Amino acid sequence: MGLLRAVIVVFWLAVLLALFTDLPAPFDRLLVIAGTVVMVLHVLELFGFFMWRRGKGGVSSADALMVLIFGVIYLKPRMRQLRHG
Repeated sequence: MGLLRAVIVVFWLAVLLALFTDLPAPFDRLLVIAGTVVMVLHVLELFGFFMWRRGKGGVSSADALMVLIFGVIYLKPRMRQLRHG
């Protein structure tokens, strides 16, 4: 799981690099498009997490940030942990 998280962090750093610097084509557009798609999916996951936690104490800002960065890789173990106490 640690290697996967490291790859995800490198992906987000590459997306930020593509946003703020000039990368050779087609990497600039591909990274921005991929980052946008992944972020939209992570926002949908976060919305689902908010709905799941509604009435059960809500979602902390740290959980929200981790879901936006790592998505389901963070979310599934966290939901299991919250479900079992």
